[in-house]
This record gives sequence, structure tokens and C-alpha cells, in this order.
Amino acid sequence: MLANDSKDFKNAFWDGVRDTLIMVPSYLPFAIVCGVASVNAGLHLSAALAMAGLVFGGSSQAVLAQLLQGASTLWVAVLSGLVVNLRMAVYSAALAPRVRHLSTPKRMLAAAFLVDNAFAFMQQRAESHPQESNDVLLSYYAGMIAVIWPSWLVFCAIGVLAGNVIPASWQLDFAIPLAFIATLATTARTIPLAAAAVAGGVASMVLFALPLKLGMIAACLLGLLSGLIVERLLPLPATKELR
Repeated sequence: MLANDSKDFKNAFWDGVRDTLIMVPSYLPFAIVCGVASVNAGLHLSAALAMAGLVFGGSSQAVLAQLLQGASTLWVAVLSGLVVNLRMAVYSAALAPRVRHLSTPKRMLAAAFLVDNAFAFMQQRAESHPQESNDVLLSYYAGMIAVIWPSWLVFCAIGVLAGNVIPASWQLDFAIPLAFIATLATTARTIPLAAAAVAGGVASMVLFALPLKLGMIAACLLGLLSGLIVERLLPLPATKELR
């Protein structure tokens, strides 16, 4: 029985590695731009590399770099990054039953590496392999992280090193909003998500002139609130994915 369990863990781990290798190349442009942006924001080489490893989130890294480059205070930049990552609270709630049996340090370790694609792949795995235990599913998650995190660090490091060579006048930061637009186009496929995107986008333009870059924080919160309100008001079928 123990031998079978060990085999299941190994198979799930390598399945996670293989599934992740397919999507890793898509991280390359975004990670490089995040690395370049961190250098253009004035961060030291070591600080830029550390941010990629500790923050481990393209959207929050991009927001931090852009706000620091715009001379915002550190607490506004950090708060904005946290607001952008509020969706992780939803992911955590969905995964909580699968990690409840783990110790607190292990749950915190699992949460530290949670990103959008990893959550989506775990959900797909749970649906396609309903017979697997939570521990086996977590082994699959470990296989994904074993590829995603080092790859992100390497790609960001390329951007950081390139940021010392590429002139700031090239303004490669424009790729960051383009990456967000691409992400939005693939994720806002329900009416509540579309409402959140539209409300957040409009609010970010209306509130752009707020001091200390607080308009971004307010826009994120208003977008989140709009999506929740629309989800509550609409019947369940309307919240399904739009075709």
C-alpha cells in the first residue's frame, strides 16, 4: 500500500512538471519586462532579483515597479500590490479544504507559491482525477512549482540584466499593460468578471489624478465590489463562462 502511495506521489509530481513545461514559455516576455521595469524604477540589482523571488507575482511586481518609478511612497506601492493580488484570497478559499490537514508552516509554504496558472491546473487535475487524495494533488502542485518558480526567477533575471543595458528611453514598460490586457481578454469571460473589468478600468481613468497613486487602489476595490454586486444580482446561469 505504501509503495503504491509513493508511486502515485511520484507520478503526480512528474505530471505537474510536464504540464507546466508547456506553459512556461508564455512567462518569458512578461517576466523580462518585469525585470527591466524593476531596474528602471531605480532598484539595485540585488533588490530587483530579490523582488522576483519574494513577490513571485507578475501583476504585483509590475504594479510595484511602476509605482516606485512614479515616485510613489513605498507603503502605497506595497498596498497596491496587495490589492492587485486580492484574487488569491478567492483561490485560497477554494483550496482550503485540500490543505486543512497540513501544519501551519506547510500551508503557508503552499500559499507562497500560488499563482493563477497553478490554481487553474490544480482545478483541472481535481476534476480529471477525482479519485486522487489531497496529498497526491499537492504532489502535483509541487511538480508545477518546481518548474514555475525557478523559470520565473531566470526570466526575471534576464530582464534585470537587460535593464542595465537597454536605455530607459526605449520605454519597454508599455509591454506591462499589454500583458494585463492579454490576461484580461482570456479571463473576463463571465458577466461579473466583465463588470469588474469595466468598472475598474473606468475608475482608474476617473481617479487617475488622486494623490499618492491612490487611484489604482480605489479602482481595484471598486472593480472587485462591482463584480461581487453583479454576481449577487444575476441568476446563476448568467455567471457561467461567456461564449
